[in-house]
Amino acid sequence: MVDDGTAGDGGGWMTVFVDAIVGGLLLCGKLIIIVVPLVAVFEVLRHVSFFRVIGTRTEPVMRCLGLSRSAVLPLFTGIFLGIAYGAGIIIRSAATGHLDRRELFLTGLFLATCHAVIEDVLIFVVLGGDALIMLGLRLVLAVLLTSCLALFWKKTVPEDQEPRTLR
Repeated sequence: MVDDGTAGDGGGWMTVFVDAIVGGLLLCGKLIIIVVPLVAVFEVLRHVSFFRVIGTRTEPVMRCLGLSRSAVLPLFTGIFLGIAYGAGIIIRSAATGHLDRRELFLTGLFLATCHAVIEDVLIFVVLGGDALIMLGLRLVLAVLLTSCLALFWKKTVPEDQEPRTLR
């Protein structure tokens, strides 16, 4: 029997454990540095007229996606802060009647493809990812999917309103 000196040595596992804990804490710190300022800035922008101005400027793009100006706040919330935070805004918009079923679905489709772009991109850049490729692919895919579905799923006229005809 040959003694290789590792029988009573538990230091290897302890070193791995400590390194994992330190690495995890450092990553949590980086995430906090990224996420907390984003949420704070978003909350400030939400209470000033920023989203009204953005809604006016992005209206042509929103129309291509089959969305109205009412979808600006939920869409931008989900794009910049993620689905979990955006879901609260989307639910509130649906409950107040600002978004119909079609717009809710199209907003959800866009956000399923392209959500939390700033947060995710910054996190993956910290881990070594390419920001332009990640952002570009997600944005192009979201716009293509949402606009294609918007073309096929035409907006219906409410029953209490007569359809407009060309004169």
